[in-house]
Amino acid sequence: MDAQRALLDELMGAARNLTDEERRGFKEIKWDDREVCAFYMVRFCPHDLFVNTRSDLGACSRIHDPKLKESFENSPRHDSYVPKFEAELVQFCEKLVNDLDRKVRRGRERLAQEIEPPPPPSLSAEKAEQLSVLEEKIKNLLEQVEALGEEGKVDEAEALMRKVEALNTEKAVLLQRPNDKVLAMAHEKKMALCEVCGSFLVANDAVERTQSHVLGKQHVGYGLVRDFLAEQKAAKDKGKEEERLVRGKEADDQWKPRDKESESKRSGSSDRERHRDRDRDRHRDRGRDQRKPYDRRSRSGREGRHDRSRSRSPHGRSGHRRVSRSPIRQY
Repeated sequence: MDAQRALLDELMGAARNLTDEERRGFKEIKWDDREVCAFYMVRFCPHDLFVNTRSDLGACSRIHDPKLKESFENSPRHDSYVPKFEAELVQFCEKLVNDLDRKVRRGRERLAQEIEPPPPPSLSAEKAEQLSVLEEKIKNLLEQVEALGEEGKVDEAEALMRKVEALNTEKAVLLQRPNDKVLAMAHEKKMALCEVCGSFLVANDAVERTQSHVLGKQHVGYGLVRDFLAEQKAAKDKGKEEERLVRGKEADDQWKPRDKESESKRSGSSDRERHRDRDRDRHRDRGRDQRKPYDRRSRSGREGRHDRSRSRSPHGRSGHRRVSRSPIRQY
């Protein structure tokens, strides 16, 4: 019957049997309404974890409906809403764990302040005198027991040993401190603190009780909350690391064209410098080659002109002055 009703609700809606007047005030609940528990939709609701425990949070004020949760999981908007709902759940769980951690710190301080009972006071003068008398009697009886044993008087020796045992019992009662039993019980009932849920435990308790605590609602609930927070923190750290790597890669990609451009500029400038040096050397060699024939020709020309001018000089080639053949005679 319930299955058929659920099928009809899914096909025709939950308001299929309402009258027109009732439909006016009816509002169909959807998974994205504020009345629906987002914690329950995405993971778990902390209010459901600690029912009937000392950490009971009470009933959740929002709707927990498996149908709505299934509708949310099948919705095309599921992936876009999951981060939002998880962030809200993380905020709530962090507050819950912070309160618990403060409780754990107070419990740890309380255990640290538990000091062992002070040592018992020394025996009074009266008890010390009684103890001395008892020890003296025990010593004398033991000497008598030894002598009777050497003489073979076994029955008498055994009778004296019974007296020695009685005196030893009296001595033990006299030496007993009033808080010895309390100290023994304190050692037996030494407390420990559960770091997961903040509960106080007996340190040397039976395995069954320890196992019962580990499987209890409070321990399991806080363990689930802490695991969820650790998972979210790890995912967040991983996202930050991936984002850092992406930023580093983008920065490298931005610098690569600049490096190539600067490298090309450097190579271009070095090529231009090599070309200028090569052209300069080429012009220098060409100018040197052009100057050499000109120097030879100019030198030879100067030498020829010098020889001709020397041959035309009035001294002649022989170096004597030419005699004038003028018709004027001298008288």
